[in-house]
Amino acid sequence: MVPLIKPVLVPSRQPVGDLRGGVGTPYIAYDVKRNRYWLLFTGWSDPTGLKREGFVAPIDESLNVDLSQVRKILPSTFPEPAEYTNNTIRGLYNEAKDEFYVVSTHGKNSYIFVFDPDWNLKGYKPLIVRDYVWDSGAPIRPTGAYGNIRDALAVVPIENSEAIGLFMIRNVDDLNELKVEDWGELGRWGRGNDVIDFTTMPRFQVFVEVDSPNKWLLQTYIGPSLDEVWSINDLRDIAILEASLMPLLGIEDSFTQVGHPHYTTLPDGKPKLLLASFRDTWSIRPDTKKEGYTHEIWAVYVDEDIFNPSNYGELRGLFNGTESKWYYVPSADRLMVSVNGDAELHMKLDVHDDVEQVIKLSRGINTIDKPATWVKLKASTQVKATIKAIVK
Repeated sequence: MVPLIKPVLVPSRQPVGDLRGGVGTPYIAYDVKRNRYWLLFTGWSDPTGLKREGFVAPIDESLNVDLSQVRKILPSTFPEPAEYTNNTIRGLYNEAKDEFYVVSTHGKNSYIFVFDPDWNLKGYKPLIVRDYVWDSGAPIRPTGAYGNIRDALAVVPIENSEAIGLFMIRNVDDLNELKVEDWGELGRWGRGNDVIDFTTMPRFQVFVEVDSPNKWLLQTYIGPSLDEVWSINDLRDIAILEASLMPLLGIEDSFTQVGHPHYTTLPDGKPKLLLASFRDTWSIRPDTKKEGYTHEIWAVYVDEDIFNPSNYGELRGLFNGTESKWYYVPSADRLMVSVNGDAELHMKLDVHDDVEQVIKLSRGINTIDKPATWVKLKASTQVKATIKAIVK
């Protein structure tokens, strides 16, 4: 399929003054009771891009945004003074309670806000309070199902953005009962994991902007379909590998840089990534004497190829320690592990399988043909390892 790429919001053509500085972090929420689709996004008039604010506006099946009905739901001064404000907005609709849950990163923390169907604020609470959250966002996805009916998952870059972490949000539908559990590192690759999104269907997969020294680009971490694990709680014991997403998107250099990914099939029923183009970042602005921040929002239509590990060629990860989580390496033709000391590779076909195969690894590059679906590294002393799964 040849990707279709179309604009959603371009600040230089907007009649809304609050948005002329830039727009970004798009997210679509569906109000099923009123059959309305809402685009949540950040916007700003500040040319330095620091005083960002949260907005919602109706969006139709042609991806036309009705700015005559745009509403500012998170001013730059709220919920508290900060240098860098409301920089990443994510949200979803709870049909059972008829309310919207919106997460925004503000300063160095993230907050969850509850709104009624008319976007009136009902309450808010700090969500993930860590210095490393910064502007990455903290998207949440409901788990549903019997053991976790009121819970949600969240992913956030951790350790100075060198890895991504997984969090369980207990009782997400009640601010008084909400609690956050840190489930540890989920994947590690790249030194600039930033604005982030993820899915639990069709598989557990993370989409993230990476701020590399070369370009702001998009990458993905590929996990299992949730029918490959016995329960949501299994996710605390697994790790997933990264792959380059850009070759599957068909984006060319007129976009300059891209980031702020959001995967959705809304509102037209077609799978797509909403993203931001940082078109004016390759030169210094005369007014600010800094690189530009006039982000634009675009849609790139995709197909099931982005969820097929075999289409990426190579999945990658880094590990530092004595025992890793179980890495998901589906359909791998070959596994290559570079390790700086003696270690073992444990393999099994199912994450709950009692039968394991153990292979001795020596210092240097080790190659394993046709590895099992789940692999784990173990060592008697701390080691550093680079893991690459070659998929066909």
